Amino acid sequence: MSNRRFAPVRLVALVVLVAASAVAVADPPPGYYDSVDFSDLATMRQSLHDVIDGHTKIPYTASSTDTWDVLNQADEDPLQSTHILDLYRNRDLPKQSGGNNYYNREHTWPKSYGFPDDGSSNKPYSDCHHLFLCDISYNGARDSRVFDDCTSGCTPYNTDSHDGLSGTNYTRDLSPVGIWETWDHRKGDVARAIFYMDVRYEGDTGSEPDLIVTDNTSLIVQYQTGDNEPVAYMGLLTTLLEWHEADPVDAKERSRNDVIQQYQHNRNPFIDHPEWVDMLFGDGFTPVPDMAPAAARISGVHPNPFNPATQVVFSLEKSASARVRVYGLDGKPVRTLVDGHLAAGEHRVRWDGRSDLGHPLASGPYLLRLESGGTVDSAKLLLLK
Repeated sequence: MSNRRFAPVRLVALVVLVAASAVAVADPPPGYYDSVDFSDLATMRQSLHDVIDGHTKIPYTASSTDTWDVLNQADEDPLQSTHILDLYRNRDLPKQSGGNNYYNREHTWPKSYGFPDDGSSNKPYSDCHHLFLCDISYNGARDSRVFDDCTSGCTPYNTDSHDGLSGTNYTRDLSPVGIWETWDHRKGDVARAIFYMDVRYEGDTGSEPDLIVTDNTSLIVQYQTGDNEPVAYMGLLTTLLEWHEADPVDAKERSRNDVIQQYQHNRNPFIDHPEWVDMLFGDGFTPVPDMAPAAARISGVHPNPFNPATQVVFSLEKSASARVRVYGLDGKPVRTLVDGHLAAGEHRVRWDGRSDLGHPLASGPYLLRLESGGTVDSAKLLLLK
């Protein structure tokens, strides 16, 4: 490893709706991150790398299942299942097969930075955690520019308005490789993709490169063809940390993580645990030699179904920060019940069927999600009026 900063029809319908909500905010498999060791920074990094290492390679282009198939599902438009929603233009486009005239595949970590050629065993080239479907012209405008904020002399690339969201990307030719500023609502997506690549690829398997995110642009060198580089760089670290904080993980990003895991059999840990970004790439790590993920469990919800209120009972094995949220069918949080540091033991919290703004919510299924110390538990709720 490099030395760096580290029944009745109505009931059936309800069951289907609850299942849909569970997909929208799906959790990592139980125990997926249990082996992450927080005793020191290097150990945390290595143990997290070991969790996501060795994934199944998806062929870049093939007659069998390839990256087109995975990305058409992973980047599906949440409002229209027959369309995709592209990364930079925010445009919904009818799903196409490979080689179409509308969208192509964007390497957020440009392949010319460390792994220029595809091959049967070259995993970073076709790693879907950093590949996104993208409008062809906008992908070409981004080219191999590093991610950074553009403050002057910028060329704008406006997005479409979709589901109430829009913005502007910016680009500028600067030595040595130019910069690209992603529009605000997708800044976190590209940042977490880059952080994943940095931890996933450590140069420890055959010809895999050691990928390092950096602020030093002189280290970022393009290799247009040839074998993988032993070490390769991408940036800019400081900017990507800011983008990660400014654009938090959302339901679409979580759903994308779930889809890719179905095919590659690994996850982007910074979508499941965004707090780990600052621990590994910022200055937020505090060694805790005996730290293991604090077991968090929802032990009861009563009554359920309920009207007008229900009581949630949950327990923490250790003193830890905990968050308890209620999510709607669209995967968006509607009520935060707990968000803070709690003592070990059993805790109870009441939900009155209202939103964070105090508005009564509609009858139907909801998903309760408990997050604490690296573990997640969830339960289904049914509000009946």
